[in-house]
Amino acid sequence: MIPELFRIDALPWDLLVNGIPVRSVYIRCAPDSEDFQVGIDDPIGSIILHEGFELEVREQDSCRPLTLEQLKKTLAARSEFLQAEDLPKSSEMAERRLFDRIDDVAIPHQKSPRLNRWTGQDECVREVQRVFREARVPHRVAGTVFVVPSAFRARIYLLRAGFRKSTIAPTALVEPITARAVLLVERRF
Repeated sequence: MIPELFRIDALPWDLLVNGIPVRSVYIRCAPDSEDFQVGIDDPIGSIILHEGFELEVREQDSCRPLTLEQLKKTLAARSEFLQAEDLPKSSEMAERRLFDRIDDVAIPHQKSPRLNRWTGQDECVREVQRVFREARVPHRVAGTVFVVPSAFRARIYLLRAGFRKSTIAPTALVEPITARAVLLVERRF
């Protein structure tokens, strides 16, 4: 069974795949990529669309062909989960990895239980860890900074759990209960 991230039931037009009308699609992260895949349910099972499918859009009285790339762009523009323009590009992440070697610095960990309890940091960290555990996202924690293998995937899971975009950084999200910001840092484990 194909793991499903989320279903889009209300398409902005009628979609035809190889001449067959499709009522809804679902989105999942592409393996080993920052991209996503579009899938449909068929009587024989779930199918991931690729360039070999003939896609058409029916609007009012006319049909026009559609490429898979155009379909993905349209879906991304209509969904806040798929908008990645505010995430850093691969070249930016590579540059940061060259100069930001946090793991090279030995910083003793000191926890302030009173401060964490007052600020809601512990609650916020537990909520992020719960979401990541359920989604099976490997991670490391330093305060409210979470090191993950894919910031794109982690961001999708957190947005689905009710987190919202933060204005402090492109990869920061705000936890809905405590209103604390968490930062996602991408690094391969």
